[in-house]
Amino acid sequence: MLAARVVFGLGTAIFLMLVMALLAHIFESSSRWPALLSNNAAVLILLAVAWYNAQRICQWRAIIFAPTLKPEDAAETEPLPMIYQRLGALIPISFKRFGALLTSDGIGLAAMAAFVLFVALSGWNTHYVALDEGTVRWVAVGIIATAMFATLVAERHLAATASEAWPEAKFIAPILRVTLAVQLLSLPALIFPTTNLSLLVNLPAILVVLVAIEFLLRGLFSLFTPPGEEGCEPKFLAQSQLAAQLVWPPRPLLFLQRELHHHFGIDLRQLWAFTVLRRAFLPVLAVMLFCGWLLTGMQQVSPTQRGIYERFGKPVAVLPSGLHYGLPWPFGQVILAENGQVHELAAGEEADTPAEPLANAEGNAPQSADRLWDAIHSFDKAQIIASQSGNQQGLQIINSDVRFMWRVGLTDNAALAATYNSVNLPELIRSAANQVLVHQFSSLTLEQVLGEQRIELASQINQAVQQKLDGLHSGVELLSTVVEAIHPPAGAADAFHGVQAAQIAAQALVSRERGHAAELAASAQTTATTRQNQAQMNATDVTSKAQSTAVRFAAQKQAVAKSGQVFVDELWFSQLHQTLGKSPLLIIDHRIGATSQPTIDLREFPSLSQAARKDAPSKPTQESSR
Repeated sequence: MLAARVVFGLGTAIFLMLVMALLAHIFESSSRWPALLSNNAAVLILLAVAWYNAQRICQWRAIIFAPTLKPEDAAETEPLPMIYQRLGALIPISFKRFGALLTSDGIGLAAMAAFVLFVALSGWNTHYVALDEGTVRWVAVGIIATAMFATLVAERHLAATASEAWPEAKFIAPILRVTLAVQLLSLPALIFPTTNLSLLVNLPAILVVLVAIEFLLRGLFSLFTPPGEEGCEPKFLAQSQLAAQLVWPPRPLLFLQRELHHHFGIDLRQLWAFTVLRRAFLPVLAVMLFCGWLLTGMQQVSPTQRGIYERFGKPVAVLPSGLHYGLPWPFGQVILAENGQVHELAAGEEADTPAEPLANAEGNAPQSADRLWDAIHSFDKAQIIASQSGNQQGLQIINSDVRFMWRVGLTDNAALAATYNSVNLPELIRSAANQVLVHQFSSLTLEQVLGEQRIELASQINQAVQQKLDGLHSGVELLSTVVEAIHPPAGAADAFHGVQAAQIAAQALVSRERGHAAELAASAQTTATTRQNQAQMNATDVTSKAQSTAVRFAAQKQAVAKSGQVFVDELWFSQLHQTLGKSPLLIIDHRIGATSQPTIDLREFPSLSQAARKDAPSKPTQESSR
């Protein structure tokens, strides 16, 4: 009766806790109340399962020792369910054994352990908000303290109960200690409401989950154990060896020693080797711990890093890559620093922006590579520049994407400055760069920003940021500054597009006119060269002819001087032959008709006319007499 009342009271408390945990989870999922209520409800379920298992054994004993009813009579009077009776007529299996298996304590223990796992893990969270300052949490602290007192009294009472009076008391007492531990671990989350440490709230759930897993395994393994003899007392399954280790002083090997002695008859206390090992355990452990402590002074520095060696908290040297030994911790330690790693930083990038995953080399380009003006760029930084509209001065906003390639300086002083003078180097560089960019862009107009060369602008920004970082003794070295893009306002972008189009058109027109002028100049040069060459050719021809005539005249003059009239006649006949060589001639002898002058007949004869047409069709017939 006492076990039944305890189970009923625990069931009521569990139901109220689960309802409050559900309501708290609905209104505030990140609150600590669902986790605390779920953990305490889960450990109470384990305690209720242990009490219920003890109640079942007590009921069996009551039936056994009852004078009016024997166990075999009770088994005979208990009929099988109707569905088992009907199926038994069709399938030749023992439904009595199957029904006993379904109603066994192993199935119930495994099911309740699975439910405990669900309840304990349902309140698990990695981030909890702080509790409100009020009286509610102090009321909860008072309730938990009262429950701890009642649990402690019950545990001491069961631990002092003799096994002859109640054998299950020694198995329920460890579960009460687990309950006491869960309640104790729940208090820090309520006493320190602003401490945002998830392990502080989830630590009770870890203990509950471990015990629930042990219950689940015990319930499942009990299904494969052979059944006991008829009328044998059922076993108490809701016991935990993990919970039994919550004793002081801790004795983790006592259970192993007892089990070996009970099952195999091996008494480890009688073995000489284990006796020596037990005596030498503490000295050997102390020597091992001391050697391990000395080995903490040995540090390995990788090739991509440098080590700053601190002796009693003061940096004394910058160590290169390799293996180094110094004083053991905490008297000496090595702080690792970068050694030449190059980083990229965008001026407009937020500090808490998650890193973009690497793009596949064979896949499509990521969206961050888009440089269109109408796209949204997370790395752009808004800058204010001067503008002028008519006679009025104003301001305009542009978006710029400026990136810095930086690294920690390669000198020892740079490594020390980067390690001790700043907590967050990227944030320091970003802050200094933003100050320089504001000052740099505020002194420029929109026309200057869009028309100025980016390389020159990037060089000016790089020099100004480096001077500012050197003044802060940051130890940072800027390798390069790149102005990826400058996005003007929408109206300015359209106007700038028009200006660019007009400039391109003007350049095209100038190039076209220059080409036409070059074509005309080339044509005139060609004509002048042709005419000059023709004139030179004609002059050379005339000169050659004059020279040949002069030579021929000189030769004829010399021939006349030597030959006289003979040469003149010969020359005359030669010229006459050349002149009349292709003309038809009719020669009449002057001696015919001496008394009268010769008569020249100019009539055309057929034969002579045909011969003349064949020989000289384009010249008239000539007649000569001599």
